[in-house]
Amino acid sequence: MAMAQLRVIFDLDDTLYPERDYAIGGFLSAAAWARETLGVTVRVERMTALLDEGYLGQLFPIVLKEANPNHCADDLKGFMRAYQAQRPVLKLFEDAAVALQSMVGGYSMGLITDGNARSQAAKVEALAIASHFSHIIYTGALGEKRAFHKPHPLSFELMEAALGREGDRFVYIGDNVSKDFVAPNGRGWSSILIDRPETRQTRIHRQQKVAEGGAPQVTLENMTLLVDVLRQL
Repeated sequence: MAMAQLRVIFDLDDTLYPERDYAIGGFLSAAAWARETLGVTVRVERMTALLDEGYLGQLFPIVLKEANPNHCADDLKGFMRAYQAQRPVLKLFEDAAVALQSMVGGYSMGLITDGNARSQAAKVEALAIASHFSHIIYTGALGEKRAFHKPHPLSFELMEAALGREGDRFVYIGDNVSKDFVAPNGRGWSSILIDRPETRQTRIHRQQKVAEGGAPQVTLENMTLLVDVLRQL
């Protein structure tokens, strides 16, 4: 019988790289589209300021209306598509890059990430990390809109089916206490929060309320000691 193993599953956005970098890259792409297609100027600085104020979900109609009060619904759709269609240039957090590299070959690793599946796959490609993972699940590809985004347990069930054998243990590593750890905690996984102090004011999702059943079992300020913690699980 094969020896039971620890399967290490990661979140992506703001866990392995700063999601703010992706957002700003998308703003540049959307602003270029507005300039070339609509002939209007959308200020990336204005979009970034709204992002930092917590308006990511609402900023697109706000800035497009400011730049072009007479825009139509199709203009807004095109503007948002340009954001998603960006070719991202991204870089791992330094501590994450070191941790991942040190774990290659020693652990079976997976990735579960929310969001538009095509956009998330583009991030993985830009970061050149696909080869690190034995299995990747894009929750946006599992159903319409956000139906199977975390905290829905389906992605965790699928990861267990893909990587698990009898007796194997799983750990999920994420950054968002409002959704990341509910399902893995409920399934008996270990859970680790990465809470980098230097990014607390620049994360896309800040000042999160801990979901019921979603408190992490371990909190680290970065991934420097991650391997040491995993050895103790």
